[in-house]
Amino acid sequence: MRAAAPSILLLLLAAAGCRTESAAPPRAELLVAAGDSTYWISSGPRGLRSRGSPIQLARFGGRFYEVYVVDDDRSYTDAEVVAQQVWRRDLITNDSALVFRDTTILGLERWYARAHPDDRRLDPDESLGDMPHVSATSRFDLLDQFGPFMSYDYTADLIVTAGDEWHFARRGVLDLRDGGDASLATLFGDSVARSLRKKGSALFSQALDSVLASNDARAREAADAIGDFGFDSTSFALLSHGDVPEVEFVAPGHGSRAGGLILPLPPIPVPEPPWWSEVRRTLPASTDSAGESWRHDHFQLVARLNDAQDSAHLTLVDSAGREWSLGVTGTPVRRVYWLDHPQTDSTTIRALARAFDEAALYSDDARTAMTEPTTTDTRLAARAARPVRDSQHETSEIMMPQHANILGHVFGGVILSMMDRTAAVAAIRHARGNCVTVSVDRVDFREPIHVGDLVIMKASVNYAGRTSMEIGVRVEAENMIDGVRRHTNSCYLTFVAIDRNGRPVEVPQLLPETPAEERRYAAAMERRRRRLEERAAENG
Repeated sequence: MRAAAPSILLLLLAAAGCRTESAAPPRAELLVAAGDSTYWISSGPRGLRSRGSPIQLARFGGRFYEVYVVDDDRSYTDAEVVAQQVWRRDLITNDSALVFRDTTILGLERWYARAHPDDRRLDPDESLGDMPHVSATSRFDLLDQFGPFMSYDYTADLIVTAGDEWHFARRGVLDLRDGGDASLATLFGDSVARSLRKKGSALFSQALDSVLASNDARAREAADAIGDFGFDSTSFALLSHGDVPEVEFVAPGHGSRAGGLILPLPPIPVPEPPWWSEVRRTLPASTDSAGESWRHDHFQLVARLNDAQDSAHLTLVDSAGREWSLGVTGTPVRRVYWLDHPQTDSTTIRALARAFDEAALYSDDARTAMTEPTTTDTRLAARAARPVRDSQHETSEIMMPQHANILGHVFGGVILSMMDRTAAVAAIRHARGNCVTVSVDRVDFREPIHVGDLVIMKASVNYAGRTSMEIGVRVEAENMIDGVRRHTNSCYLTFVAIDRNGRPVEVPQLLPETPAEERRYAAAMERRRRRLEERAAENG
């Protein structure tokens, strides 16, 4: 699947200096689905704890499920044929069910097999040539999830060398309970479905009329282009505005100019169906241009967007207005699943912990039996050792007034965010692929950093396991007037390498070359052993 690279902005543990009050944070346990990851947050008298995982969860019928996309490679010696499959895995029973099969690409495969009877399917350990005569591929992006229903964006492409091209795009809603597309009638009932189809068709006519009525010199060209789009009442996505459900129709394009494109129409608010009551508890209670908030007991979770709206700062706020910083995530912040009040049963908690551990530590082969096994040669190439020096990274930044409190001390959250970005560079360099942060093991704040200091971050891979890496970050603050440098912070972060489907993949082994690198490697192995023991104890 040719998906966009997942965000490397991960939830960071808040340092003590980030709090606006010295009181203990509210007692809470929750899951936050944001960007390309899910974050598990626990707070209480012992402080704040968090961990992230590149996992997409759905909850309906009182159970959690993992939803993921895998490639169904059906290539021939002279044809790239890669379809998509969507699977749903019950976290408690570990049973998986296929909920989407890419019949479009499978139909193109049948066409190719009939047209080229002398060609043959590639074996799992065979590689496709560099210049296949035919390429038939698709992309399936999971958009948003509401109870048992998952909105998606689907595109398919057929390219024949020195021949025709064909492109197709649409949106839809998967029914995760039994697979297949959910219709408007399934979601909202026959009466509401008829009204939605009528409103959607009217919106498309209005869009067409507005172009035709334009006096702009380019109006005729635009009118010709929009004529390649057509209203399709089965091409839509399920959205929400605050806690109100909406339907957004998208008109698919056709032909050589518009094939593979979609024309989104304005969202239509919909009366709440009966199944929406369970969904509403996961949605924000209020939404504005600055962010969103979720209310729970005597406090709320607030997600404040940055100016570019490409990251969100999470904060717990109690009834007295005291705030506890949770750090930064990617956007959008889609869901909040409260695991307390009512208390989630211990079986589900253990299943969630196991799923987070698996997503962080295991490869695709260990996690699913449905994916094609990686060849031995590919594994050996991926695991070839790389020296520490190849991925080391150093960066620096001058601390400005916006980075500090009224005393001129730099916020701990600013330093944590810089640490995460610096460590991500070292992780990506070592893995030579996309990486996500899954935990912040330890942060030492030795002394404050002041406005005007030059902060120097040095990141190095300490240990590389099968799919995970520990990155150590050393922070120094330099007074640029007298040239004195101070060691102010240290931090250990764990990253996991992921493929284009967001699934963990193997990383190269690490080759320590100096006594210092060997000491750090051994210490990192010991920290990893303790982390695994702690997780096993927590899971009972």
